[in-house]
Amino acid sequence: MEVREETDSRMCLRHRFMKSYKKNTLALFFCFVLSIILITSLLILVHTNHKMENIQGKMLFTDADCSISEIDSSQVEMLASDPELEWYALRQLQYQEYQKDSPDNHLDRGDDRYITLTAVVEKGRLPEAENEIVAERWALLNMGIEPVCGEKIEIYDEKAGRTEVCDLVGILSDVPSNKKYGVKMLYAPIKSEGEDNYSVFVRFRDGITYEKKVEAVSRELGIEKKQIKKCPGREDLPGLWLTDLKFISVLLVITMIIFYGIFQITMMSRRNPYGILRAIGMQSGQLRRLILSELYEIFLFSIPVGGILGTAAALLISQLSGDSSQEIYLNNEKVSFAPVIPFLQIGICLAAIALLIGIVGYFTGKKIVREPVPDLIANYGNKEKDSVFSMRHFHWKKDGDRHGRTYTLYSLGNKYILKEKKTSVFVVLTICAGVTLFTGLAYQKNIAQHYREDTAEMYYLNGQYEMGTLSIGSAYDGVSRETAGEIASLDGIRSVKTQSGIPVRVVDDKEVKRNDTYYDEMNEAVLENRHYPLAGNDGTDQIYKSVLYGYNKNALAELKKYVIDGEFDENGLKDNEVILSVLHMDDTKKKNKYPGNYKEGTPLMQYRAGDEIRIKYRQDFDTNHMAYEQLTDTDGSYSYKTYKVAAIVSFAYMYDCNITVYPLLITSDDQVEKLCPDSHIQRMYMDGEENLTEDDREQLERRLIRLGSRFQGISTRSMMSDIRKNEMLFRKQMVYVVGIAVISFILVLINVTNNLNYRMKIRTQEICMLRAIGMSVKMIRRMMIFENIMLGVFGVALAYLASVPVLRYLYGQSNMRAFGHGYRFDYTAFFGISFMAVLLCILLAGRLSKDWKTKKIMEQMNKVE
Repeated sequence: MEVREETDSRMCLRHRFMKSYKKNTLALFFCFVLSIILITSLLILVHTNHKMENIQGKMLFTDADCSISEIDSSQVEMLASDPELEWYALRQLQYQEYQKDSPDNHLDRGDDRYITLTAVVEKGRLPEAENEIVAERWALLNMGIEPVCGEKIEIYDEKAGRTEVCDLVGILSDVPSNKKYGVKMLYAPIKSEGEDNYSVFVRFRDGITYEKKVEAVSRELGIEKKQIKKCPGREDLPGLWLTDLKFISVLLVITMIIFYGIFQITMMSRRNPYGILRAIGMQSGQLRRLILSELYEIFLFSIPVGGILGTAAALLISQLSGDSSQEIYLNNEKVSFAPVIPFLQIGICLAAIALLIGIVGYFTGKKIVREPVPDLIANYGNKEKDSVFSMRHFHWKKDGDRHGRTYTLYSLGNKYILKEKKTSVFVVLTICAGVTLFTGLAYQKNIAQHYREDTAEMYYLNGQYEMGTLSIGSAYDGVSRETAGEIASLDGIRSVKTQSGIPVRVVDDKEVKRNDTYYDEMNEAVLENRHYPLAGNDGTDQIYKSVLYGYNKNALAELKKYVIDGEFDENGLKDNEVILSVLHMDDTKKKNKYPGNYKEGTPLMQYRAGDEIRIKYRQDFDTNHMAYEQLTDTDGSYSYKTYKVAAIVSFAYMYDCNITVYPLLITSDDQVEKLCPDSHIQRMYMDGEENLTEDDREQLERRLIRLGSRFQGISTRSMMSDIRKNEMLFRKQMVYVVGIAVISFILVLINVTNNLNYRMKIRTQEICMLRAIGMSVKMIRRMMIFENIMLGVFGVALAYLASVPVLRYLYGQSNMRAFGHGYRFDYTAFFGISFMAVLLCILLAGRLSKDWKTKKIMEQMNKVE
């Protein structure tokens, strides 16, 4: 009974404190709510984003754990009987058939699961008989076949030397890996009389240790471990837990810094009533329980509010980022992008906060009860024993001596910074945390911007529609110039970028410095695999192979932003001018041994603007044969031409059909046409009018496909969905950054405002005395502004020391090094954010001192704090 009465009494007292100190209660409540919003929304977004990126990886690389290559039917049977397999997909190797006279149209054979690993049957059904096939809509259109079930398709069996008629029984959704590169594929069931050589995609059951299982499979099947390749789309759960740990640690640090500052202000303002309670008989343990129970009650009320708002914010961000609008298919099913709510991680984070709150509350209460009761009642803990007006520290002259007035102002400001050490420390720490966080967010925004641009480059997302060849053998590959003109004049086409090309040999004088190690390795590998060299002596000159590409005006204009040396006129290059596109090696940490389209790093060949380069090309432009590739075409007549290098670019912009490793030569299209009037266009990027409807876009795509299908080896497809996905990812990251910034700004603002407000409140009597001896409100405001500026500067200085490792960590976690971007501290963002932080301190000082215009001196001096 006594325990219950004591509990009821403490509850009543706790609620009275909460009501009497509404501002402190609300400050703690909002601190907890905003912290929980930040924790909940971030963890939901991290897990949802991880799941979405994992699904996007599976979209390209399948939902399998690994693939096992080159095994026979007996090994397949052994694998199929493994009880630890969830499923497997079977592909028949080395039995590709082709459409006659169309060697770029491939036929792939596999079981039902293999055919639909990254697709779904949109119309019809999967093939059952050996003469039944399915294909993607865009691929069929490019083959000149109407995507309608029941169509008859002639397939030429190259091995048997005969033509077979197959039935189209189903239409597949776009297979991302095919559409990305323009590979036109037909799918059929496994052929019973085909070769006994298979590739298997395997998914293990949940809970199976991948490394141990791979070793067991390798041993049981009697195959080499290199035949088992891990799927790039396999989910990295240990990596997710590590990310969770990092996020939770950072969030706990930010939350506790802000909470501790607000809580200390709350405790300081209650010293007097706590002293009175101790004087009338409250035990030290009862007082500690009173403090803890109030804290936990506020925290418990904030959990549902913060949890609901945080979940709603995460769902809103997911909606705004466009996650749910994506259509991705795996294993003949549509994959949904439902938000992932990690209850365990959120629970762990909340439990950790509750534990830390208890520790802070316990030790704070313990410190309070150790103080003498008279000191608590008199609130000596908030005051200096020595008078702040001791003339030893400063002198005051009302008139005349401006130096004395300034000296007094600065002395008071510095004195109060040292006098209120705790609040000074927490203001500095809060400013430090805020500036560091916002600098990190600004850096993350730059990373997202780089990733957006680099991804668009890597996947050549240079137009809404793309038409081109998979390789270039001669200047006559691609679409004719007449057809290119028809395309440019189509209704609905807004702009066209074109690329024509002529295979050439560059006379190599060996004077240009180069990466011989890399070129020697590449030449050896190509010679072994393709049986022809990339460079060598053709009987007349020492040469390396390249392509002279001709860009139209629109393409040259896009190329301008990749210039790293020299300059050129996008309206057209002169007859003797050329642009070189040179791959670079990664210089950031020397870990990436492969070259790329880097804006930084050492070029594979160190040409400079102004250098001369000499090429030779066959006069008949007949280069699409092995003799040309093997440098044995001694019967060919060659013409020579010398160019001046106008500029060096890091990226060629238009797709290089042959993936040339030696420098590419780029000129204007009219120059290529002069050399070879009958040359074709190997690649085109087209943009439609902005006001086109979805039906208009579909009709435009069909017209483009019909025009492109006139020529062999051409793939035409819409890149709209890929562009939207790339933009969606960037938009999602920007929404994340803005959302985190808004919540963090509110948290920082609440904490700084509370600390500064408290610093002003506890010196009320002293400021009144200063006013009584002649100090104006204007001088008080100046004193506070100076004090806040000093606190802001200290916070910014500490933030710089914290921001350097934070930005290096963000850089290390991103893929920027792989794209050739070196680390640079973002001074622009840091100093901009620092200026805003100091300005905020000044504005808060002005707002807090405004009340002193109306406060009565004697009334405030008689107030008991």
